[in-house]
Amino acid sequence: MEDFQILDHITDGVMALDREWKFRNINATAARLLKRPAADLLGREIWAEYPDLIGSSYEAAYRQAAETGRPGTATDFYAPLNTWFEVRAFPCDDGVIVLVRDVTEARAISERLSRQATHDELTGLINRRELLLRLKHLVDRGGAACVDLLFIDLDRFKDINDSFGHAAGDEVLRVIGERFSDMVTGRIQAFRVGGDEFVVFIVDATEGEAARVARDVISRMREPIQTPCVRASLGASIGVARYPLSASNAGELLRNADTAMYHAKRAGGSQVRSFGKEDAQRLAHRLRLRADLEGASAAQQFELHYQPQLDLHSGRVYGAEALLRWNHPQLGLLAPADFLDLLLESPAYEATGEWLICLALRQAAQWQTADRMPFKVAVNLSATTIQNCDLAALVSKAAEASGVSASVLDIEVTETAVMSDFAAASRALSAVRRLGVSVSLDDFGTGYSSLAYLTRLPVDCIKIDKSFVQQLAVKETCQRARAMVEAMVALARALGMRTVAEGVETETQLMLVNELGCDAVQGYLIGKPVSAVRIKPYAEPRFGLAMAGVSSAP
Repeated sequence: MEDFQILDHITDGVMALDREWKFRNINATAARLLKRPAADLLGREIWAEYPDLIGSSYEAAYRQAAETGRPGTATDFYAPLNTWFEVRAFPCDDGVIVLVRDVTEARAISERLSRQATHDELTGLINRRELLLRLKHLVDRGGAACVDLLFIDLDRFKDINDSFGHAAGDEVLRVIGERFSDMVTGRIQAFRVGGDEFVVFIVDATEGEAARVARDVISRMREPIQTPCVRASLGASIGVARYPLSASNAGELLRNADTAMYHAKRAGGSQVRSFGKEDAQRLAHRLRLRADLEGASAAQQFELHYQPQLDLHSGRVYGAEALLRWNHPQLGLLAPADFLDLLLESPAYEATGEWLICLALRQAAQWQTADRMPFKVAVNLSATTIQNCDLAALVSKAAEASGVSASVLDIEVTETAVMSDFAAASRALSAVRRLGVSVSLDDFGTGYSSLAYLTRLPVDCIKIDKSFVQQLAVKETCQRARAMVEAMVALARALGMRTVAEGVETETQLMLVNELGCDAVQGYLIGKPVSAVRIKPYAEPRFGLAMAGVSSAP
């Protein structure tokens, strides 16, 4: 025992067991860990004093050292003492020497770090990294016969962040996390993949089970939320994909469910959309277009078509809008609706925007006539082009190179593009207006339509969206549409702006927008988008009765 006193000052517990498994020596640390005075244990059998050791990994380590002469180790939880112990047992002449250490705190730290690596700290749900690992095991490595994956995006969550702040948003996300946690079973797992996006997957789901779970998610999300800072109600847009029916690997499964969710969101939210064969074909087509876009500009596959614009006061074509077309080598001539959203996401768009302005001004130079008013050419620019380049310098350089005044150019911007960064857009557009360029607000009435920004934005003209024009001739909507168009025209006049009615396709529509006071029109009735050689500047088209109220210049 005296030999052991020197070990009382080390942090590890040390105990000596004889060949009959009785305590022969024990230092102060071991006595503290075992919660017994050393004197009470000496000479007593360890199995009798601590019977829960029998059959444990601790006993296996001790017996290995005693019976084989090889050291034994074990780390386990010993319930009677509510402690995690790490033990190392070494053979000796008289029995076994055991080093014992309390690793409860270290174990807790390790588990906490491990949980942080696999779980979202805010909601407690499993995180994206662990989701991908589990999907790879289930799908790519054949861990499951089928997996249904629900990609979930909260509806109206941004409103909470914007109105109450991110701290309040975090409170709401914690509540949402609890609701997802309540759904978890052996086959159903829930994850937070970031922001207000979540994933639920079901392993080996029965027929219709995924649809039932999706409906349950929507129902849970609609339940009112009340926190110290927020009282709100949310919705959920859900996309569903199933392995192996609509995906062949983990990445594809997640991506396809995300795509289906996007369609649910675009359809108005609080809906469920499944990814099917048509979606797969559409996605493959988009992926092909995205890849082909990388070399389209260098291969000179882009071209401009022009749609004429008619002045209702003079009855003459006074300008044309330049519209981008992609002459795809296999798919033929593609309209912007087929590829523009992909182009806007592409690094190639910045160069394409500059090319569009330069080409439009070169064409405008060819259309000008010395004794006529400038024949205008309109180009529609994205938020990227407006905000991320020196637009005034670009226009000035292009106009000089084309030998034409910048005043022939009309820049069209949408309300959405302006509001993405109002200050930057306003500065850029003010700068080009100082060059003589006119600015038109495109698709007016479909975006923010705020008087507050309209009065501060440097705009010369508003283009009334075609949806209002088309409703003018429909019995069920004509009165409302007429009131809307009248209001827009009155607003434009009050602010000193012109109005252009878009999407005029019939003489009846032309007559109505003329009666309502629009200054100009554009649409298939006036002319479809065509190549530059087919545009006739200053032409005076005739439309019979519809033009009876339009004055003709001498």
